[in-house]
Amino acid sequence: MKVLAGAVVALMIGFAGQSTASAAPVVVTDDGKAPLPAAAKNVELRAAIPETEGAISINFVQYRHRDVMFVSGTWGLKTYDVTDTDHPKFLDHLTKQELALPGDDPAQRFWENEDVTVDAKRKLVFLARERSAFGRKPGNERPTGVYLISAADPANLELLNFAPMGTGHITTCINDCQYLWTTGYDGTPSTDPDTYRRSGKVFVTDIRDPRNPKTLPTYVDLNRNQGETHMTHDVQVDGAGVAWVAGTGGTRGYWTRGWHRDPLTDRWREATAVDPIPYAGGAAPKLDMPTSFSHNSFRPVGRTVVDGPRPTPEHPAGSLLLHTEEAFESATCKDQGRFVISSLEGSTDGESWRASPDKPFTLKTVGIWSPDDQEGTLPGPDVFCSAHYFDVQKRVVAYSWYEQGTRFLDITDPTKPIQIAYWRPEGAVSWAPYFHRDRVFLADYGRGVEVLKLSKDAYDAQETHTNVQLKTTANPESARPAESPRKRLPLAPDPDYGYACPMLFGRGCGDGSACC
Repeated sequence: MKVLAGAVVALMIGFAGQSTASAAPVVVTDDGKAPLPAAAKNVELRAAIPETEGAISINFVQYRHRDVMFVSGTWGLKTYDVTDTDHPKFLDHLTKQELALPGDDPAQRFWENEDVTVDAKRKLVFLARERSAFGRKPGNERPTGVYLISAADPANLELLNFAPMGTGHITTCINDCQYLWTTGYDGTPSTDPDTYRRSGKVFVTDIRDPRNPKTLPTYVDLNRNQGETHMTHDVQVDGAGVAWVAGTGGTRGYWTRGWHRDPLTDRWREATAVDPIPYAGGAAPKLDMPTSFSHNSFRPVGRTVVDGPRPTPEHPAGSLLLHTEEAFESATCKDQGRFVISSLEGSTDGESWRASPDKPFTLKTVGIWSPDDQEGTLPGPDVFCSAHYFDVQKRVVAYSWYEQGTRFLDITDPTKPIQIAYWRPEGAVSWAPYFHRDRVFLADYGRGVEVLKLSKDAYDAQETHTNVQLKTTANPESARPAESPRKRLPLAPDPDYGYACPMLFGRGCGDGSACC
């Protein structure tokens, strides 16, 4: 690609650490709806990258003395030098036109790559391609799979190959990026009316030679929902090397290397990325996670144990699982779409793998949190609310809740998560936050990438275990005039996933229908 020179102008917004402001008239946009009133507490906005509107996921790679951010979005892949975290500098853009395959409409959006994966050693980036990418409609050929990209020079990205496979929602490195595990709705032919029961497997791809990837004819994490087929969604590898697969039926962990006892055969054998060994996990109780759809997860163990709840005799290191329910039946996440902390106790002997609809298995819930009981949460009925991606650092969870913004929770005591800071700017659709050094990089689908910093007051609140009190206020943002507020995004359900993966409605779609 041609190297594009330039720098991002950081828009410093006068919203730092404020929780109240003088009232201002409500301005109604031309779509007939008032903009969402902004609120913030104990958070400073340090920079914004407005040309990344449509950002979905972020990752980072260190290049000697240069720190590089990779941003995946509806427009493709962009790279930025973030050595100076508050002044990101644009490096390159692998465009959606360059990602288009034969039969694609390049004018449509790239979709979706919900959690961009990188190989920091070999300087590779992996983008998952979803069924509805580039406006592909149900009933037609809709290629899915993973793009393999060389970022040896992050200012000159090179598309190496495309690995076709039966899914393409999220892809994750396994065993030092020698393999990929790719998840999502795989479109398996079925007459079942439940979309998510038409799939239910993790695809395994050998990428030891990235120019010649090989998707293998074996699958992982079958029959995951109490013994029945159901959709996989996300994979996260913890500090001990256990790969946690989230989806309908909860979150289950697998050993992918080394010798371990297989609880299903009671024999010791070698675990591999192709033939992993069950470790632990399962579904949260229906009362706490009614849909049983676990979106993503984190188990604090090994090098990351200091990021999770403080270990205790009751909840020792490695015994807790943090996971998300993504669901949209409650505009304030009162009944579902919440953050759940579960105990893995009693799940290490293959209980979830032996479960059946008649004899289900669930984990013990330790703690729950949602925006519902928090001052400053926007009321329904049409507010888009659900737990989505989160990241954890030093016992603080940064958490995206779509239109309910980004929340910062102290999880030192896993039985009582509390809110210590909050960021809900006007027009936000918070998708995924990422701790990086002493900043939080936020992928906001409506506003683009924003660089946040927690204030001292946030850490004081954590130290004293004080729940912050938030106020919904008029928007003091200086980057956009009050007479021209940012509009709420017109979100529509994905044709395959429904509102679990919302898409834009009527923007660049041609006929005004939902598109990606």
